[in-house]
Amino acid sequence: MAKSSEPADTLEGRSRSAGSDADVHLGLRYLLGGDIPANPTRGMALIRKAASAGNARGAYLAATIASCFFWRARNWDEAFDFLMRAAQRGHDVAQSSLPLLAGGPSGDIIEGDDWSGMRGAIDLVAWLAPPVPQMIRETPRVQVIKQFVPPAVCDWLIAQAQGRLSRATIYDNDTGGMTEDGRRTNTECDLDIETCGVLTFVIRARIAAITRRHDQAMEVPKVLHYSPGETFAAHFDYLNPAEPAFANQLANRGQRTDTFLIYLNDDFTGGETHFSRIGLSNKGAKGDALLFSNVDAAGVPDEDTMHVGMPPTSGEKWLFSQWIRQFPKA
Repeated sequence: MAKSSEPADTLEGRSRSAGSDADVHLGLRYLLGGDIPANPTRGMALIRKAASAGNARGAYLAATIASCFFWRARNWDEAFDFLMRAAQRGHDVAQSSLPLLAGGPSGDIIEGDDWSGMRGAIDLVAWLAPPVPQMIRETPRVQVIKQFVPPAVCDWLIAQAQGRLSRATIYDNDTGGMTEDGRRTNTECDLDIETCGVLTFVIRARIAAITRRHDQAMEVPKVLHYSPGETFAAHFDYLNPAEPAFANQLANRGQRTDTFLIYLNDDFTGGETHFSRIGLSNKGAKGDALLFSNVDAAGVPDEDTMHVGMPPTSGEKWLFSQWIRQFPKA
């Protein structure tokens, strides 16, 4: 989103004269803050105003906002209703995600453009009843979940990331910020509020049902991409409590206790998730998930969780990555 030094009242005046597209643009800026002071209440009001005026993108964003918890209480029914309205108004991502939600976790194929019928077919109870994980290692705890999401949902997640990939980063032990590093050569895409959509929040709620952790404790999800030869060398997902740069993060959000990965494709060779210290490798089928703890039973970082994102030797590797913190986001 373009940055601006213009004051909020100038932008408000322009929004009033420019119509619903401008309302959506300004609403997002109020939600995200940065170039103007954050004002979530005003931001949500502008986006809902645009949705009420028939703006398809406004309806899609209103659906996303209703499905999350960042600025208001979650309301699934409202989220699905706004998503239906966005699909009815021609929003392409709404039209691609609504049939997947209606098809359910079994992956039933829903075709056509009966958006109202699809909205009515969404079975949230089924989505929030994931398969039982299979324990493959007790210490450190490593579990696999077969057929966690249908293949078509995997394809949808990849589509959201295509064209938005950038070089993946790692934590800088000196600053606590993010930096590029030769140990990690793959690319990634954050599924932020503009790109994640209702379906991503349903997936996160499904993860919450397995982990028994509220998705308020989850970081921004990412889609990861590995071309042949790209890797994430041996590393830990936890934050090192001995590094002063992480003190504020650990105090505010706690340790990164769990990692949840969804394999979005399987048409590649190599590319395993390899736990080098315990000699365990995993490569799931498309739609399978891998869940592992980064800490031991006492909450202490576990060095046996060291792992490598092995490079594919042919084909491209796609993953959905969700890190889970000790504390919910304030």
